[in-house]
Amino acid sequence: MKKITYLIAIISAMTINLAFADDIEDVVVSASILGSSSEIDNPVHLILEEDFNKFGTHSLGESIDTLLGVSNTDYGSMVGQPVIRGLSGARIKVLENGLVNRDVSGIGADHPIDIDMNNIQQVEIVRGASSLLYSNGALGGIVNLVDNTITKEDFSEQEIKLGFEHNSVNDGKVHNINFSDNLQGINLTLAYKHSNFNNFEIPDEAVIHEPGETHEERDNIENSDAKTAAYKAGISIVEDWGYFGLSLKNIENVYGIPFHGEHDEAEIAQYGEERIESSTDSDTVNLKGSYNISSDFLNQIDYFYSDTDYELVELHIGGKHNGEATTFLNDAQELGAMLDLSNDALTQKVIIRSMEEDTSILGEEAFMENVESEETSFGYYLSRGFSSFDLDFGIRRDEVNRKSKVGATAYDKDFDSTSYVLGFGFDLSSTTDLSLSFGSAERAPSSVEMFMNGAHAAVQRFEVGNPNMKAEESRNIDLGLSFDNEIVYGSINFYQNEVDNYIYRKDTGQIDNAGSEPSKLQIANFVQKDAELDGYEIQVGKDFDFLNGNLGVTIGRDSVNGTFTDGSNIPRMVPARDIYTLSYTEDNLSVDIDLTEVNAQPDFGSDGDSFTAGFELLDLSISRSFLVEGVEDFKVVLFANNLLDEIARNHSSTVKNEVPLPGKNLGIGFRVTL
Repeated sequence: MKKITYLIAIISAMTINLAFADDIEDVVVSASILGSSSEIDNPVHLILEEDFNKFGTHSLGESIDTLLGVSNTDYGSMVGQPVIRGLSGARIKVLENGLVNRDVSGIGADHPIDIDMNNIQQVEIVRGASSLLYSNGALGGIVNLVDNTITKEDFSEQEIKLGFEHNSVNDGKVHNINFSDNLQGINLTLAYKHSNFNNFEIPDEAVIHEPGETHEERDNIENSDAKTAAYKAGISIVEDWGYFGLSLKNIENVYGIPFHGEHDEAEIAQYGEERIESSTDSDTVNLKGSYNISSDFLNQIDYFYSDTDYELVELHIGGKHNGEATTFLNDAQELGAMLDLSNDALTQKVIIRSMEEDTSILGEEAFMENVESEETSFGYYLSRGFSSFDLDFGIRRDEVNRKSKVGATAYDKDFDSTSYVLGFGFDLSSTTDLSLSFGSAERAPSSVEMFMNGAHAAVQRFEVGNPNMKAEESRNIDLGLSFDNEIVYGSINFYQNEVDNYIYRKDTGQIDNAGSEPSKLQIANFVQKDAELDGYEIQVGKDFDFLNGNLGVTIGRDSVNGTFTDGSNIPRMVPARDIYTLSYTEDNLSVDIDLTEVNAQPDFGSDGDSFTAGFELLDLSISRSFLVEGVEDFKVVLFANNLLDEIARNHSSTVKNEVPLPGKNLGIGFRVTL
């Protein structure tokens, strides 16, 4: 917290006595990872804040899992990680304002993505050439959350936002307050969010027990409660020469682990019930700026520095292991610059990045030695429009070094990789566009995949990594067609992805019985095998004049098949889905209905994977703005999730049987803008 204290002092010093600001110009604020350079329709979703929050507060993965090609892998309601076209984990990068989020979500399936979704402007899910500028190893794509903590344009007026939300499924409460203003040339943002969720309810007979277990059926998931407090503050100065800004973020979570392995009845009788509780505390400091040069060769330099200190403590409360704790630490620094070499004929950008990260696990379940990672990246992006087509090209060179040890053996491993994407966009007619892209992306094995060596209760495995792993290499083809003829609109996307040296966890069939206190867990090794993924996304829609407003209807389907080259299935591959949406808008009224039909998944792989039944999720959101004197906007939102109270479970989840998705939830929210 020392850095946070210093930065609060800096912000206070820069803003004191500025409460009475003079005239401020009106400026429209916008932000996007893609910018305005590319005319090619990359596989991308862009969700504005009002749409992102219309169904209540959820984890990041759950918030975006109704988008075509995007789904969620969960470990209870607190933990939700995105899956894009069947790829997850380290193959998906989560960013905030273009900077990679640094936490330990990749170390354990029960670890949350440490990101603050309060006061955002939009969420972007991006694949294609431009994504190579922002992260390495993102074989599946990137998810970028954009806010104005460091704004690049002056605020035009003071704005205060207040919010409150209540959920029935967990008696959950959320409240937030956000402030932004320009105080004599200095842009200031402050944001705070607090949430408190109790154990969430589930439908009857939703839990699937292992054979021989005699646990009673329950109407909620024990230890699925969670509390979060998140703070963000930022300042920026915007001038003709560019901008400069500084931000700080602190997130603290306390949440129960809803499944951490079952104890036998005799042990429970002797020691009592056990609760596993995790608490996280992270501080992130970002420095960003831009300098306009406007020379014949170089237009602009964007630069950044990010420092993250992250801590997660897993504590046993009650039971045989009462008081035992495991601490996960991650300390990361990243800096870099992006050079804009664009001219009237084409867009050109060059990126240089450097990152150092120190990850360690201390305590009772320290299943991996300290890992030191260094990454250096060089990227180039080009976009140009021709008379008959548009072209995007991105290439990236990454040099990754990881140092650790397994037992008494020390390892110092280097991975040098090159990734590229070449994309074409064609205007077939005034209503129809065609896009085609080819790419090859490489990913260095993660710290866990290389150096894991111990009992991991969250997944009920004794996991063993392989320090001699090779880098994954993905070769993919994307073909997309989009149309809008004023009668119907839609898109069709087909893709094929061949991944050499695909990394996954494989059960050995052996049990860990070594040592004085063996874990008695099944031993699972991280191994590699060539894999193939192919799939499609299809969506059609139409808008109608209905009553006194507009009614929009869309029907979509996504499907991905994942197999190894020997014909066996990739474990936990997401099933096909049909997604129906209905949206009605009239003046200050908005009604949204989403129905997601998730197919059964009979194609399961190894590593404890099993059949998952299909289900239907029906979500409803009704929002209405009211005129209130002295208030810019007063909005009431009524929402319902899983309105049919379906038994639902994500096939990609390692605890899908023990921790199904929440049951029916009715919620209400109030959002006030002053």
